[in-house]
Amino acid sequence: MGEKLGKPALWFAVAAIGYAAGSQVAFTVLDSGGGGPTFFPSAGFSLALLCLLPRPFRRFACLGVAVAEILVDLAEGLGPVAAAGFAVANTAEPVLGALLLGAARPTGTWRGLARFVAAGVLGGPAAGAVLGATTATLTGGATDGWWAVAGRWWLGDGLGVLVIGTALLVWCSREPAGVRRAGGVLAAAAIGGLAVLVFWADLAVAGYAGVVVLGWVALWWGPRAVSAAGVVVAFVATTATAAGRGPWAGAAPASGLVHLQVLLAVVLLTMLVLAVTVTERDAAVRGATVAEERRRRAESVAEAEHAAHERARLLQAVAGGLGAATGIDRIVTVFVDVHAGALAAAAVGVRGDGGGLEARIATGAGPVSRTAVPAETAEARVVRDGEPLFRTGGHPIPGGAETGAAAILPLETTGAVFGFLGLYFREPGAGPGAQRTLLLTMAAQAAQAVHRVRLYEAEQRQRRRAEDGERRQRLMSDLMSTLSTPGTTAERAQRLADALVPAFADFAVAQFGEAGDTVAVSAGDPAAAAAPGDGLPVVKTVLATGEPQGTGALIGVPLTAEGAVRGALVLGRPGSGPRFTGEDLVLAEDVAARAGLVLHAARVADRERSVAWTLQTSQLPQRPALPRGVAAAARYRPSERNLSIGGDWYDLVTLPDGHLTVTIGDVVGHGLPAAAVMGQMRSAATGLILAGLRPAAVLDRLDLVAGRTAGAEHASALVAELDPVTGRFRYAAAGHPPPVLVAPDGTVALLDGARSPLLCLPPRHGRPEAELTVLPGSALVCYTDGLIEQNRLPPHEAFAGLLAAATRYARAAPEDLCDGLVDVLVGDTPARDDIALVCLRYLPVPSARPAPAELPERGFSSGLGTAG
Repeated sequence: MGEKLGKPALWFAVAAIGYAAGSQVAFTVLDSGGGGPTFFPSAGFSLALLCLLPRPFRRFACLGVAVAEILVDLAEGLGPVAAAGFAVANTAEPVLGALLLGAARPTGTWRGLARFVAAGVLGGPAAGAVLGATTATLTGGATDGWWAVAGRWWLGDGLGVLVIGTALLVWCSREPAGVRRAGGVLAAAAIGGLAVLVFWADLAVAGYAGVVVLGWVALWWGPRAVSAAGVVVAFVATTATAAGRGPWAGAAPASGLVHLQVLLAVVLLTMLVLAVTVTERDAAVRGATVAEERRRRAESVAEAEHAAHERARLLQAVAGGLGAATGIDRIVTVFVDVHAGALAAAAVGVRGDGGGLEARIATGAGPVSRTAVPAETAEARVVRDGEPLFRTGGHPIPGGAETGAAAILPLETTGAVFGFLGLYFREPGAGPGAQRTLLLTMAAQAAQAVHRVRLYEAEQRQRRRAEDGERRQRLMSDLMSTLSTPGTTAERAQRLADALVPAFADFAVAQFGEAGDTVAVSAGDPAAAAAPGDGLPVVKTVLATGEPQGTGALIGVPLTAEGAVRGALVLGRPGSGPRFTGEDLVLAEDVAARAGLVLHAARVADRERSVAWTLQTSQLPQRPALPRGVAAAARYRPSERNLSIGGDWYDLVTLPDGHLTVTIGDVVGHGLPAAAVMGQMRSAATGLILAGLRPAAVLDRLDLVAGRTAGAEHASALVAELDPVTGRFRYAAAGHPPPVLVAPDGTVALLDGARSPLLCLPPRHGRPEAELTVLPGSALVCYTDGLIEQNRLPPHEAFAGLLAAATRYARAAPEDLCDGLVDVLVGDTPARDDIALVCLRYLPVPSARPAPAELPERGFSSGLGTAG
């Protein structure tokens, strides 16, 4: 808050004190006769202060002027009304003058002086005179009339502005005044001395000398000295005249002062006009001199800029060309193109791995040539010594003709010289020495470009090697992934040939087996379709020798396993593309070594699968006899990983009394061992059923059989018996999923009333058995756990899914019921575990004891290897 009020208070005080001091001087010193001051310094002070102050502080200065005027008037005996009126007049006068003057100042130019006179000397005081004379008339102070008061006011304030205002504005101006301050002060002092002689010593002749001296001051020292001299002369002359001295000593003081002020105004204004004229002329001369000097400097700078621009253009062109260059041939061509015919040739020499120099030379006509640089040449010496060589006379191009001049510059990076740049000019004295810095800069750019290109070429070679390695690794990974997919020997051999075409070869022939019974051929390009026949002789050679054969367009490698040659792999590229290299042959051997092991394992698996297939198909029922009143269907679907070899079984046995017994079970494990155990358990169960045992008794005996049969431990089994006449249904389960009953109305239920542990874990009091009566039209579903474990759901969710699927196909025939359950619960995805499924439909029986009937051909199918 204090800082905000500090500056306004300061300028208020400065305005009030300055104005009051000027007023006191005017009333006491310059108006000793009492007729009213005709030279009022406060008018010039207040105008100069408003012009010099920043706009925010001007109102505080005006307030200070008004307060000072009121206090001075009251001290002089004027009434409050007159004091207030004079305060308004003396405040409005500088405000109007400052507004009209604006930024103009009475120094330097005619326009500024003229505006100052019109606004500050004439306009502002005229307004003040009108207001002051009016105030004096209204308050009774205008004893000699309004016009006389207004005239004296106008003249006194105008002279105050002309003398004091001019001095303050000129001496406070920041514009160069063209005058030494000390000289101006001395000149003002000299004129003041002459004024004393004229007005106090009554030596009138000194006035002529004063006018001459004042004119000389105006010509030599300018407006500042004139304004200073004007202040001195005005005060000296006015005080002398007011005291009754000087040329107007005999006249009335008021009349003498008026004449004096007119004279002072004319003389001072004339000298100011003269000073401003001279100053303006000097400024014009100095401006012309400065303009000429600037023009010469501009021409010099323009010439230097043109030369620098030309050098920059060359460097930019060279940098642009070198930046886009991807080889040394292009680098050397850039210099010939950029110099636009000035060069006969350009050469870039690079030291090779053996230490010798090889130069690449471009002449602008024809392709870039190469030549070896002998050790005794100047180019070789520059590379050895690392010092540039400039020749203005003749110099030969490496391996070529003589040229006019040459610049041979070393190429170096990280302090090591690795080559040279040779620029061979057509004309002698072409000035390579004068352009030394430019040429050395070009050589540095060329060195960076050559170094970058060499690094790029090395990086490209390394990248190609890395890409080849990555491609080979990816090929090997894809091959192993392809070969590891389950399938027969023929399928895997075909996948091997297909994976190699076109990733590695245009055609591939894979022959495997001691008798060559497995042959796979793949040709990606129609043009190469006939080429695989060319590989057959190579196959025979590889099989006979067991060694890799061929290079170029055709290679062959052995497929080995367990130390023996099992087959051959032949790869060909018959087109015009790249040929096989030694690295390709090594890769082919690696592929063949791994593929041979996989194909041999597949061949062994094929044989085992064939045996298991025979065994398993012989164990499952093909066309069992069913009693009348019962329709049945079955499905067997092995897991994808076992390819039709598993341990699940089922059987349907019709007893002499017409009862139908269903057995279904799951032996732990897969493959031939599980298939063999499955056959024993199925045969044992069938024998026990034919012996007339009930379901629970059959499981009790199977506990004993499983305990004596290796691999049958912890197998699961379900035995169910249906009487077609009464609908009585008995069942017992040993660790097996419960059967599903589908009622005629479509409701479904799990039959879990006779559950017991897995085989070989018999309960203490024997296996439980459950019995219920099923209604005609009901369906029964018996299955192994592979049907409900496909999606690996929790048990309650898995059984809920089974019941929902059974509800969906509740009224379907057994065949459709089997297919529907498999479609919903397994779908087209590979089975995770073996699946065995038996569906029965109980139909009304017209006779008391139905005779067995053979199942229709469509009504029953083992479904080995398929979903139905």
